[in-house]
Amino acid sequence: MIKLFIIDDHHLISSGLKNEFRSGRDGISVAGCAQNLPEAIQMLKETEADIIVLDLWIKDNDPTDNINLLTSQFPKIPVVILTVEHSCFWQETMFRAGAKAYLFKSDSKSVMNNTFIEVARGMTVIPNFIFQSFIDDKSRKRSNATLTSEERELINEYCSGLVLKEIANKQGKSISSLEKKLRKIREKTNTKNIPELIKILLKRKEII
Repeated sequence: MIKLFIIDDHHLISSGLKNEFRSGRDGISVAGCAQNLPEAIQMLKETEADIIVLDLWIKDNDPTDNINLLTSQFPKIPVVILTVEHSCFWQETMFRAGAKAYLFKSDSKSVMNNTFIEVARGMTVIPNFIFQSFIDDKSRKRSNATLTSEERELINEYCSGLVLKEIANKQGKSISSLEKKLRKIREKTNTKNIPELIKILLKRKEII
C-alpha cells in the first residue's frame, strides 16, 4: 500500500485525489492532506506517509523553500511535485532541490499511478531533457576543472615522450602513484583515456 500525503492550498485537488485513488482498487491511498507547510509538517510527524505530493505554488510560499524544508524535515519521505506549471525552469529547479518526480495536474490517472509506484520503489522519475541537462552540467564542471602545477608537470612530461617509468625515476616517485594521479586527472576532466585528456588540455592551453 502506497500512502500519499497531499499539500495543496486548493482543497478540491486533495478531494479529487482522495476520490481518484482507493486502497483496495489501486494500492494507493491518501493518508492525509494539508493546505500549508506548517500544518503539513505537524501532521506528517503523526501520519504514516510514503510519498509527499506537493503543489508547486502555495500561497505566500517560495517553491524552493517549501521543498527544502520538507526534505530536511522528512529526508526519508520522497517528494513529488504536482502542479499546473509546465515551465522547464521550475521542473529543473525542483529536481535539483530533491524532487523525485514532477507531475502535472492534467496528467492521467495511469501516469500518476505509475509515477507513484516508481517513486515508492526508490526511483527518480525524471524527464530525458532534465536528465541530459544534469549530465551536461556535470561534464561542464569537470571539463573546466583546473589542474594543479604537479598535474600539469606530469602531463607535460608524458607529452614530451617519456614513459611512466622514466617520469617516475625523474620525479623520484613510484609508478603506481603516477598512475593514481593520472586517474584522478581523468576523473577531474571527465576524459576516458590519455589521448582524449591531452587533446582537451591542449585545447584549453593548460599544457604546452
